[in-house]
Amino acid sequence: MKKIIDSVYNSLENENWYAALFVALTLPDICAALKAGKTSGEKYAGWFEKNLSQYKGFLSGNDCYALRCALLHSGKDDISDQRKREVLEHCVFLTKGAHCNLFKDCVFNGEKKSFLQLNIQTFCKDICKAVENWLVSMRSNLLVQERLKTTIEIHEPGYSYKGLIRFV
Repeated sequence: MKKIIDSVYNSLENENWYAALFVALTLPDICAALKAGKTSGEKYAGWFEKNLSQYKGFLSGNDCYALRCALLHSGKDDISDQRKREVLEHCVFLTKGAHCNLFKDCVFNGEKKSFLQLNIQTFCKDICKAVENWLVSMRSNLLVQERLKTTIEIHEPGYSYKGLIRFV
């Protein structure tokens, strides 16, 4: 899990904003699955609400899950057609500057829209820090620790799978 979190930090450092955001948005899913054995929109939203409570009033767990679905499945930051969405229709990400500015019921061409402005660096780091804190809190959870052993690991050439086969 550390390598996945580090990939978010490294992507931010290299200004690879899309990679950072896409991976960061998967982290609550992974944590929910580690805890429950599998994940769902409800589990994702619950994990987000509990572990990223500083977003309360700006970004709900359901709106974040809707954003995750829109981005990962369609490459869109418009969440207006997502079933799980609650308040927001759209998120605007900036590489620097203001964070968590909520614009509710703004009228554009006669249409009311609500959107949230997020600083991508702050948002991704907040998710990573929440996951790091959650992992510390799960140190004594044997089931989570066992499931952590099954998360993906990318190997260097020469890796030997159970001593039976060597990959070059």
